Amino acid sequence: MGTKSDQKIIDAHIHWWDLENNYYPWLTDQKAEEGGLSGTDSLSRTYLYDHYLEDAQGYEIEGFVHIQAEWDPSDPVGETRWLQNLVDSNALGGRPLGIVGFANFADDNVEAVLEGHAAHANTRGIRHMLNHLPDNPALCWAEEDFMENAAWIEKFGLLKKYGLDFDLMCFSNHMERAAKLARKHPETKIILEHTGMPHDHSPEGREYWRSGLRILADEDNVFAKISGHGNTIEDWTEDLIRPYVLDTIDIFGTDRVCFASNFPTDSMFSSMDAVWSAFLSITRGFSQNERDAMFAENAVNIYRLPV
Repeated sequence: MGTKSDQKIIDAHIHWWDLENNYYPWLTDQKAEEGGLSGTDSLSRTYLYDHYLEDAQGYEIEGFVHIQAEWDPSDPVGETRWLQNLVDSNALGGRPLGIVGFANFADDNVEAVLEGHAAHANTRGIRHMLNHLPDNPALCWAEEDFMENAAWIEKFGLLKKYGLDFDLMCFSNHMERAAKLARKHPETKIILEHTGMPHDHSPEGREYWRSGLRILADEDNVFAKISGHGNTIEDWTEDLIRPYVLDTIDIFGTDRVCFASNFPTDSMFSSMDAVWSAFLSITRGFSQNERDAMFAENAVNIYRLPV
């Protein structure tokens, strides 16, 4: 793709959307606050594979993991069907794509939704955003605390039946309960998104975040994805995110973390060049084998990508 870096990269967390042909209520109906530190007006534009390649010029992106992007809630499997068609029609130039779809385990029809996702060859898992801080509405993505919903907890076990894993988007307050889920379902991989979304940057908040990561890392089936810092670190810089990146690697180890751009969502906060440049700079002290693992090989293994 260019000459900025020859490090092989699997981007383990991306989103694409076609606003002209598909329905994303959060992008087309309200354009208000998604949560996090910025509104979403700048995201209300079609963003597809070609747009991604343009943003990623200079980096050797060899594959992707597409995370559900809040597609039409009346047809959650529709997004997976659309993405699978992109793969099957060779619209991605042969680059592998893992698909993580949406399902709410508390819904009565969740098993039919899981079966629908699992019917597509590139489906790898499910993501349901669980962030719920009732004292901070700007940082709430979930309408309730699903980690206290008995039906949600019980039907999480259906993932094993359909051979699916779970992308975990939460704050530190849910990490201990998530670790219990991981312990109860050791066959299901749980991938913690966005470096655990550290939002309280006081010394006490940072230690609470680190403690949550340690609890999760004690479970062998939990992995961590380093990404998405703009959601909780306003005006992030390489120096600001460095301790979060290095602490996550230290706690999980170089064989259980992967990196991701979170584009185009993170375009609200920075360029993709800034994201990859920072990650590559922060990890400069690691061996090439360790960097190869963190930037590509771990994502291939975690998401079972055909490369």
